[in-house]
This record gives sequence, C-alpha cells and structure tokens, in this order.
Amino acid sequence: MPKLPILSEPYQFFDLSLTYRCNVDEGVVGLLDPAHGPFVHQRFWWRSKASVHEKTKVYEPIPNGFRMVAHAPSQNSGAYKLLTTFYGGPLTTTIDFVLPNQRYEPIQCGPLWISTRLTATPTTDQECRADYCAAWNCFPWLPFGKFFFHRFTKMFLSQDVLAFERQAIGFRYKPSVMLVGDADMPAKW
Repeated sequence: MPKLPILSEPYQFFDLSLTYRCNVDEGVVGLLDPAHGPFVHQRFWWRSKASVHEKTKVYEPIPNGFRMVAHAPSQNSGAYKLLTTFYGGPLTTTIDFVLPNQRYEPIQCGPLWISTRLTATPTTDQECRADYCAAWNCFPWLPFGKFFFHRFTKMFLSQDVLAFERQAIGFRYKPSVMLVGDADMPAKW
C-alpha cells in the first residue's frame, strides 16, 4: 500500500475498509467526478442542497496522474467550517489522483493539517474494496478524537457506498456514458 504523506509529528492515525458492490472502474470514476461531492455528500453536518454553487477547479499533471491544485475548499462544507472556526485561516486543500486507483487529499490550516488517502481495489468483477486512511495533528484537545473522526468518516464513506451501488444498478443495462466538457475531463483522462 502506498505511504500516506505525513506533514509533521506528532499526529493521530486511523484506517478503515469498506466494500463497494460496483465495478472498480465505476468506483474510481466516481472518485473523480466533480459533481460527486456536492450531490452525494448532502447531510446537515456536511452541506445542504441549498448551498450547492458553481465552482471552478484547476488541474495540473503529476507523475502517474493529475492534481487539483491547492485551493480554498468550499465554504459550504461543515468540516471545513469547523477547522476555520477553531483555527482561523487560511485553509487550503490539494487533491491528487494517482492512477490507477489512488486519491490523496492534504488539508492545511496554518501549521495544522489532515492527510487522507483513498484507494479502490477490485475484489471481484462487480465488487471493490475502498481502503481509507487519515492522519492529522489538529484537534488534539478533543477527547476521543480518533473515535469521532473514524465514525464521521465511516458515515461519510457510507454515502459513497450507497451512491456507487445505485449507480451500478444502472450500469448493468450498459447505457452509453455521456462525459461532457470540462466537468468530465478528469474521468476522460
């Protein structure tokens, strides 16, 4: 398994695995889909339908993939609001997509950081395993921080499981996939 970037010591760490009942290619493309975040992760503690807005993302090539360059994350996301509330700004995130199946996201708020990695690995033709790990040096004062972060992440990734499994039902009928314009460029790559 590729190493998770750790930005400083000391830090906390956890990992978890979930099974997605979908083809691994569909799972990987789902991780690249720019509409994924705003439309899959709509919960009161993350973002609401009413807060969805247009956003431009800039990509650059990296070895074996591409990067969504460092940017201020969405202001309508509860977790990012929490970081800026407790620690102030500036808050930035970078997302690396390393082919064939890895997504890295370091989030920084001054000297504080969260680093995550998600990989999708096929286990059968119609099933894949998502392995997620995270390390962070923020919220050291939070009792049971690792427990809360783990629970939050499992709820968050369970939304992905549900979306990918619903998507897989439609893909069984072999529809033509319509990838359009700049929004679907990462999936085309």
